[in-house]
Amino acid sequence: MKQSLSRSMIALALAASFATGYAQDTKTDYNRYYRYPLSLGAQYQSLTALGSYRSSYDLYDISALIRYPLPKLPSLQPSLQGGLIQFSPREDDTKWEHKDVYGLLGASYTKRFSKSFELGGELSAGASLSIYPNLVPDSGNVDNVNFLARGGARLALIPSFNFSVELCPSLSWIHSLGALTDFDGAVLGIGLAAHIRLGDDPDAPQAALRSLRFGQIGPVSVFPAMQSWYAKNPIAKLTVTNTESFPVKDLELTFFQKGYMDSPTSCARIDSLAPGESKEVGILASFNEEVFRNEGTTPLSGEIVASYTGRGRAAEQRTSLSYDLLDKSAIVWDDDRKAAAFVTPADSALRNFASYVRQINKDSVAPGYSETVQFACQIFNALGELGIIYQVDPTQPFESVKGGKSSIDSVSLPRQTLKRITGDCDDLSVLYASLLESAGVSTALITIPGHIYIAFDTKTVGKSFGEIHPDRGMTINLNDELWVPVEITMIGLSGFNDAWRKGIEEWKSCDADPAARGFYLTAKAQELYRPVGLKETDLGLQYGKKEPVVAKSSAEVAKLIDGILEVYQAAAKASNGKEDYNKLGVRLARYGRYDKAVVALKQASALDPNFAGPKMNLGNVYYLTKSYDKALSEYQKLDTNLSAASGNGQGLVATLRLNISRCYDAMGKGEDSAKYYGLAVKLDPTISQKYSYLGQSALAATTAAAAGGVERAAKAEVNDIIFAE
Repeated sequence: MKQSLSRSMIALALAASFATGYAQDTKTDYNRYYRYPLSLGAQYQSLTALGSYRSSYDLYDISALIRYPLPKLPSLQPSLQGGLIQFSPREDDTKWEHKDVYGLLGASYTKRFSKSFELGGELSAGASLSIYPNLVPDSGNVDNVNFLARGGARLALIPSFNFSVELCPSLSWIHSLGALTDFDGAVLGIGLAAHIRLGDDPDAPQAALRSLRFGQIGPVSVFPAMQSWYAKNPIAKLTVTNTESFPVKDLELTFFQKGYMDSPTSCARIDSLAPGESKEVGILASFNEEVFRNEGTTPLSGEIVASYTGRGRAAEQRTSLSYDLLDKSAIVWDDDRKAAAFVTPADSALRNFASYVRQINKDSVAPGYSETVQFACQIFNALGELGIIYQVDPTQPFESVKGGKSSIDSVSLPRQTLKRITGDCDDLSVLYASLLESAGVSTALITIPGHIYIAFDTKTVGKSFGEIHPDRGMTINLNDELWVPVEITMIGLSGFNDAWRKGIEEWKSCDADPAARGFYLTAKAQELYRPVGLKETDLGLQYGKKEPVVAKSSAEVAKLIDGILEVYQAAAKASNGKEDYNKLGVRLARYGRYDKAVVALKQASALDPNFAGPKMNLGNVYYLTKSYDKALSEYQKLDTNLSAASGNGQGLVATLRLNISRCYDAMGKGEDSAKYYGLAVKLDPTISQKYSYLGQSALAATTAAAAGGVERAAKAEVNDIIFAE
């Protein structure tokens, strides 16, 4: 048996030597990585007494052993050992045959060099009870208590995580505490042990690390309208704590909600999380369009996945996030810009309605006045004709939830309001903004205490406010562009002009405290809160009668123009000056009031027959009314006078000859048109950039004129005519 044991020891030593060489360059803390909770072992040792007994004995030791690696210091392992040492005499001295039953408490220090090899040392102490069955014949057993101390080493080969084989030399010291001292002294032992190690193999797929603890998450509500916001801003906060005694590295968290996401959303990446360290992580969510199908409140539970490495091993943990997906119209007014998410200019139903409004009003558009303001007026009246009215939300009016961080309000999608034909201030505001934006008109959201409404950009510079309204205070100047505020809740109750005036009154109500009002560009707000997704369907709308829309819009625009003209008329009447009458005539002509324009321009010429401006402008009026012969006559008389007179600027003469060329072109006289175009370009080369069609050869010009010259003149817009002011 000893020979077999020796061979086993040699084989184990060779394996250990190989393992040591294999592992010598590694820096992995194998004691921590392969830490096990408890080890249960059985050991056999062949013993040799280092002192002299009364005769020769065969000694062996059989024991059971428990080791417990400390969680934070697995290299240190307290142990409990219990066993039996058999003393068998080789000669006929059987009365001294006995056995020692012992128990030891101790601790070992182990260094693991690789997955399959470790080396350690152990110290323990305890007591033994020697039992002599034959020492006194016919008297039964004789017992003797001893002190037992032991020190040893162990070299372990570990073929699998849960099993190890150990070569275990030891040196024991036995000291009798009774009368029998014959076996006191040191005993050398060498043997083998086999251990069963509890726990899961960290290299096994099923033995994943559980190094993280996730903090509790309270109730969470998700608003579909904030879909784009959640891609960059968290829907919830999660506390992640490393519960291990080693750092967790390369931690990455993702969130996924089946049915409402196309793929997991990456939430955070943490390079390292120290033992016991906690960090707060925001849970991001890239929802798809399905969230906009949600009606009412839907309880959901998404999955958070944390992937990381610990002790060089990859791990993954999962936890759930429960929350409520609210109705697609839900909103909390902690940020007024959120309303921009409900502005949906891409909705085909809104585009169709806006196109219809523009189409029915195309023949009644007042020339010279802002088409943007006119379109806003037309949309206002068309919504009124549709029957849309303002109605306060009976459960959550805007004024009761404005600025609230917990009160949940609802904003209807514009297509819903258009179909339902009723809504509160936020519903009507986003509907009106959506219709204007669908036609390319920029809008803004205005908020004052307890209210929200909109403004639109007229694309008119600040100094030209008189082209929009004679009162500068009727517009909002933002970066030298004039904006018109509209109180949309007056729809169906009053006209566009009244809604405009009410909007500016509400804006000015906060002049003493400008911080109390907000002005948010819709396009800018939608960079944070993108428009909600839509499931487009035919709304089956009946747009109502077009005649009332056209009549109301034309009347209100005419009233706005009258207000502007009153300023010019008053100035001309007060000064009776040629310049003021000329300006009045030009303004009348721009607004299509041609008969009155002729009267004003003739009055200016009568005041000073040498004043060239009114004469050219009079020709422009005749041109716009398609009285081309009269227009040409006025132009040519003025051209003769200007050519004969000295000191006239080239710019005025160039403009006059361009007008003559246009007039000939409208009359179908291409050769004459080309001639005067050439004369105009010689004086002002920039003319060729816009009016190159007039510079064709005589033959080509004649052909073009015959084909469409008159048509071009018929379509000439008043803003394309160059007046002398």
